[in-house]
Amino acid sequence: MSYLFIYKNLVKLNVFCVFFVTSFLITCCFASKQHFVVPVIDGPWWQVACNPDLGAYTSDKQQPVDFALWQAKDGSWQLWSCIRNTNCEGHTRLFHRWEGKKITDTNWVPMGVAMTSKAEFDEPPNGLQAPHVVKFEGLYWMVYGDWDDICLATSENGKNFKRLLQKNNSAAVFTEGPEVNTRDAMLLFTKDKWYCYYTACPGGKGYVFCRTSDDLKKWSDSVVVAYGGLAGNGWASAECPHIVELYPGRYYLFRTQYYGPGAKTNLYYSDNPFNFGVDNDSFYVRNFHLAAPEIIKDGEDYYIASLNLNLDGIRIARLKWKCFDQSVFDFNSEKVRKDWKRISGNLRYVFTSSKRLPFNPPEQWFIGTAETRPRKYDESLTGVIESPTFSISADECVVYVSGRNNVNKLYVAIIDADTSEEIERVTGCTNVTLKPTYINSPKLRDKKLKIRVVDQDTDKWGYINFGGIYISSD
Repeated sequence: MSYLFIYKNLVKLNVFCVFFVTSFLITCCFASKQHFVVPVIDGPWWQVACNPDLGAYTSDKQQPVDFALWQAKDGSWQLWSCIRNTNCEGHTRLFHRWEGKKITDTNWVPMGVAMTSKAEFDEPPNGLQAPHVVKFEGLYWMVYGDWDDICLATSENGKNFKRLLQKNNSAAVFTEGPEVNTRDAMLLFTKDKWYCYYTACPGGKGYVFCRTSDDLKKWSDSVVVAYGGLAGNGWASAECPHIVELYPGRYYLFRTQYYGPGAKTNLYYSDNPFNFGVDNDSFYVRNFHLAAPEIIKDGEDYYIASLNLNLDGIRIARLKWKCFDQSVFDFNSEKVRKDWKRISGNLRYVFTSSKRLPFNPPEQWFIGTAETRPRKYDESLTGVIESPTFSISADECVVYVSGRNNVNKLYVAIIDADTSEEIERVTGCTNVTLKPTYINSPKLRDKKLKIRVVDQDTDKWGYINFGGIYISSD
């Protein structure tokens, strides 16, 4: 064996090692708690679909609503949308199809009506809702609602779909029951299973449900994964659930409440695909002024598609995942910690490194108004803590907070140091784990600011924890 051969292979090995180590470090960077990632719309929207001509079904009241985007076998981009308020009888809904060469193209070609409901398969009259398509075992699989049930269809080319019928010749795969409008299904493969997220309205209240499957045919019982909170609990408060697993074990839920000019979608983050907040907002991140979003990854690029605000078409924009990885205050520095002052109250300490509970701070040290040493606590302590003056050259930041939900007595506030105006106030969600809260305000940029940590609650859970403020280095 020649020395040259050995040398060349050692070089290859070193290149591989460098690549492996680099990939490992990147993964670790994004897995660390303080490197919280928030999606932001990155640039202008472009329209890909308009209000289509449906021939005899056309109505001056029709609206393209919930939709799906995917690449067919021939590489073309497919868009199917539910068109509601058509001249169809019954629930007035059907699926229409568009086709584009590239996701960045505008005004995709309308391809006509793609699917209508079929009474012979026990589908309610013209109640088709919210398609979603994935690839699995060489086929394209579509989940959709028929008004009462979640159904399945498959395709070999990603364009022409055939219903996957059950033993009773019905298209229905599962439902949350009669008259609750089980709908808006989407599929995510994670933890070696398929997860199907969808909404339904038992008792007139909107819930996000989830079921799992190994093969997309047999499904588990349902679990409620999101409900209530800021989004409310009405019929439309949990629409169009869309989940993105950005990195292994990091899940983002988009949940729509309003359509039209007042469109609103809330975003939640969790490391548990079965829990995004049930009657609480402990996983809430931010909201978007849009409806029925779908996140698409094309190569290394992310895009977000949503309904036009006037419900007359569908649009796409680039999506950027912004990493908030730069700490404004290094709490591990004793010198930095000394600059934070108690300005009132009987709090024992300003900072703690307590590990008596799973606080999971981004750094070793954090502010905990109930913590006393060693490994003891007193929830009756009260007081106010203030930071030194600082500034950030951005409109956005992330703060880490936990403790009881009491916005009047327990909170972390960002203050304009010159005017004493309170720019933002964040309270806990009655949990101990420090969780990131995203803040976006033009009042943050290039101002003299202070952080004020306030505890005026002596009851059980009467404390607030603060783990720092982070900005993006992007």
